[in-house]
Amino acid sequence: MPFIDNAATGTRWHTCHRELRWSDFDQYQHVNNAKYLEFAQDARMVFLKDVLVEMDIAVPPFFVRHTTIDYPRPLSPGEAEVAVSSFFTKVGTKSCTMRQEVRDSLGKVACTIDTVMVSIDMMTGKSRQWTEQDIENLNLFLIPVEESGEPEHPIGQRENTRPVESVS
Repeated sequence: MPFIDNAATGTRWHTCHRELRWSDFDQYQHVNNAKYLEFAQDARMVFLKDVLVEMDIAVPPFFVRHTTIDYPRPLSPGEAEVAVSSFFTKVGTKSCTMRQEVRDSLGKVACTIDTVMVSIDMMTGKSRQWTEQDIENLNLFLIPVEESGEPEHPIGQRENTRPVESVS
């Protein structure tokens, strides 16, 4: 099961694993910075699929408005796969922020990606307010962050957590 409960907040996060390919590495023998964004996009799609299929929760339409990426440590060719954990750090009336942590095989964070997503009305193409049900569903995955940028209740190392289906 790719969803892991966070006892401290009563919410959960999602983790999926992705195998690293030779094309993910650059001439300096570490994962190219742009690849982390691909890892996050892949993990976000797996997260949404798992929410729809495994939890039977409707996912409101949204678009990505802004992304911030921090690279505290490189991933080297010795890594065979990465784990990408996804959870929301903030839920507003029209937008939410998803945090994704890319971790190495030892569970150390190699990259943190914060993505602001805005709710959209598919008929008009304009932003809209989340419904009460949307907010309730998003809050299932809410793990707020402190001013330091760290989760209030660290989600920690999750090496034994495997998804139902890996992204390749």
